Amino acid sequence: MEIAQAVATAWNKSDHSGRRDVALSVVAALSLAEQRDPHGPDLTEQLQSQSAEELASTLRQIYTALVNARPDLIHLIYPLMEWLFNETDPALQHAAKHTADAALRAGQLDLTGTDSRYDTDLLGVVLALLKSDNATGANAQIYTPDPIADAMSYMLLAGINPAREGQSVMDPAVGTGGLFRAAAQVMRSNGQDPATVSWYGADIDDLAIAACAVNSLLWGLGPRTLLCVANTLTEGDWATRAEAQREEIVKLSETIRRDKLMLAAVRAAQHLTETVTTGEDTQSGDSAAS
Repeated sequence: MEIAQAVATAWNKSDHSGRRDVALSVVAALSLAEQRDPHGPDLTEQLQSQSAEELASTLRQIYTALVNARPDLIHLIYPLMEWLFNETDPALQHAAKHTADAALRAGQLDLTGTDSRYDTDLLGVVLALLKSDNATGANAQIYTPDPIADAMSYMLLAGINPAREGQSVMDPAVGTGGLFRAAAQVMRSNGQDPATVSWYGADIDDLAIAACAVNSLLWGLGPRTLLCVANTLTEGDWATRAEAQREEIVKLSETIRRDKLMLAAVRAAQHLTETVTTGEDTQSGDSAAS
């Protein structure tokens, strides 16, 4: 709560307070940052020392690495990364930097950069605090506190219907995935691997789904996470659409990678041809001079 409150306070002081996608994007990207060398420079200090432009570049690198590692999540996380690749507003970058510094000062990496990330849904709390104060009724978002999610998951999965590897878990109002996190923790406590489960989730809020996609990585939910932006009250077969979207995105990414490899091969062949041609021309010139 302290981290989320620091983020919300810092962001709401900016001139871009309505752009909750940017603030959530910053926290989500920082959640994916890792201290690669435990004996190296402190990552928090490194990030805090960056300029606004440098931080924006770092965030782009983090999302690029995510896309390359998990292309099946591209369409889900796009609402978080879109601003980084399509907007270069210095004021927006400075607001993002101010928010990142607030999260880092509050100790975000001590939470999301350690095993403590399994115990809470930081992005869920951040999103709840960033939402408009007048978001009520049909537009309201209700964050499920972690202890309640843990209790529900224990009763449903451990007590009545023990979770087993290879099962499917479905939440038609998944939000940022709080119940998935709790269910995964129950599985771990039973010595089971949550990555073997197929996690199906839908929500009407694209930012919530984007955050859930990032959370699925933080919580080790594995490659069988199928999420969809949908109103499940009116779309009964949303799970099938989620599967179709994932399949289409994976095929597209494979095509792009194949084309990139082909382009690299063509460039290598061109370079080799140019080298050989240049060598032949040099030899011809030497012969003519003789």
